[in-house]
Amino acid sequence: MVEFLEEILATHKVLLSIIVLTLIAAVIVMNYWDRVKFWWTCTWYSFPVIGKISKLSKDITSVDEKGWFSSETTLCSDFHRYYDRFDKDPEHYDRCKSYLSKADELGRKPFPLVMWLIVFTLVILEALGFAYVLAGFTIPGASEALQQYGAFGIALIISIILVGFTHWTGHEVYKNSILKKIRTYYSNDRREDKKNLEPDSRVKLENNNIDDEEKNYSQLLNRVTTNATVTPTWIVSIVTAIFVVVIAIGATYVRGQVLEKQLTEEKSMTQTNVYEQSLPSAIVQSQENADTKAFDEAQDSDRKGGWATFIVLAVLFVFIQLLGILFGFKWGFVGKESQIAFEDSSDFRTKQDFVNYFKREKDNIVKIAEQKLKLLQQRMYQKGNMISTSAKEMDMLKTKDYRTFKEYVKNEARENVNFHNDIEKTKEQTYTKSEFKREIKVDNVKNSNLSCTNCSATLDENSKFCNSCGTEVKKEVLITCTKCGTTLDENSKFCSSCGESILKKNLIPTCPECKTTYEIGVKFCSNDGKELELV
Repeated sequence: MVEFLEEILATHKVLLSIIVLTLIAAVIVMNYWDRVKFWWTCTWYSFPVIGKISKLSKDITSVDEKGWFSSETTLCSDFHRYYDRFDKDPEHYDRCKSYLSKADELGRKPFPLVMWLIVFTLVILEALGFAYVLAGFTIPGASEALQQYGAFGIALIISIILVGFTHWTGHEVYKNSILKKIRTYYSNDRREDKKNLEPDSRVKLENNNIDDEEKNYSQLLNRVTTNATVTPTWIVSIVTAIFVVVIAIGATYVRGQVLEKQLTEEKSMTQTNVYEQSLPSAIVQSQENADTKAFDEAQDSDRKGGWATFIVLAVLFVFIQLLGILFGFKWGFVGKESQIAFEDSSDFRTKQDFVNYFKREKDNIVKIAEQKLKLLQQRMYQKGNMISTSAKEMDMLKTKDYRTFKEYVKNEARENVNFHNDIEKTKEQTYTKSEFKREIKVDNVKNSNLSCTNCSATLDENSKFCNSCGTEVKKEVLITCTKCGTTLDENSKFCSSCGESILKKNLIPTCPECKTTYEIGVKFCSNDGKELELV
């Protein structure tokens, strides 16, 4: 195997270097993806001729309802995405820390960059080992160089799949430990009125405090994605275990077959008569038997040593996969927004450091966006002087000083506040029929603990007839004098205390169907939804 690895490194040095550098670059780009996107946005806007500023500057006729050119709005919206990422108030730092604490992930970290490099190094080493095993079996009949390329390619694919599955398995094991903790806390809660294990979908990083009064297991559940039964699942772990076992056994078997093939070829090459024919046959036969025995013993030793080595390699392979699972268990988050909360709060010792950092980032984005916007407005003004435009458009091109990126940010903030206010007003003004029924309070009707006047059977509050004898249920309606507050009989026309006429002043909303009465102001019956009549 050592000779094979030396040959691979010698003949494919450039290919391996490209693969290693590509993997390292991929890891770095993944880790700094937001900054890479911002850099590309700035670069793409600055490209001459084919850049986005050159493209947007050609449109000097489209104007939106705010009085901005559509080109200006497009540029500002592109940069506002990055500005909004850093537009955080000082309280956001506290929300991030509180969110991580409630998700029981305060102190955890994402997968480190160094560990990614180690993982990809292990991938390359695994791929080289697999390539040695698969060489000669991947593309039968092809040249040796082509077989080596095919073996390394297939081995690299297998190794990458293993890295993904082992990391995913570690994440699943960690998530299952969180779910087990939730169920343990829930079972230890001895309250009789405790709620069922149902996550509150309203909980987000921005409104992290809405479940402050809940138990710790409820807070944890609100921040973790889980199934309906809040139980662990082991699908990924089972698939990974099967895959690892099959690869380990298969690789060991192929190594054994390669060893047996080598031993057979070695034995066939040594089966040649090297003794003089003039010697007695008994001596020749005796010497051949001794040589054959010594050769078989040597091959047997090679076979045992080879298989012992293969078993150690298989154990080492399984251990590497377990190490990948451990990496996935130790690092990473299961909270829905834990990654964002960590990124926004992890690198700061104090809240003031947090405020200063985000202010610097916002100022930097504003500076770059203003430069790009001014360049765009300058190009649009030059374009307007070159072609025929209306007086209104030329006036807008000249009066461009008030259309700045800062002004765009302010407008977006105002619209966002107004949007949320409109949603809240709509929620307050919109009631479903069921909500309307729940808010109705029937105070003018004595309909609790009803009993039949004929057989004294206990009736439901909405019963119209007795379930036992069929007698019609008559509910006593109480009328209150608006002047002195005296409670009167439903047939009273005058107050017995002050003499006030109540016939027309105390018209009571009554359902024409079930005859249930309600407070003044109620318009619909809570029983059947009928419109009430004043009686």
